[in-house]
Amino acid sequence: MMTRNLAVEFRIAANTLRQLSNHADPQKAERARRILDDPALFRAFVDRRSEVTRRRRDE
Repeated sequence: MMTRNLAVEFRIAANTLRQLSNHADPQKAERARRILDDPALFRAFVDRRSEVTRRRRDE
């Protein structure tokens, strides 16, 4: 079962990637689309984003 915080992290990450998938830079847009299409890459993106966010909060 997914915790509420994890569900929020997934939603924020998905929204961020959806915005990037329409980026003017075609490389950024393609990378965002690949992450959205691959569950393992998406999970890694969410984990990394969460780790960075926690680190920034602790500073």
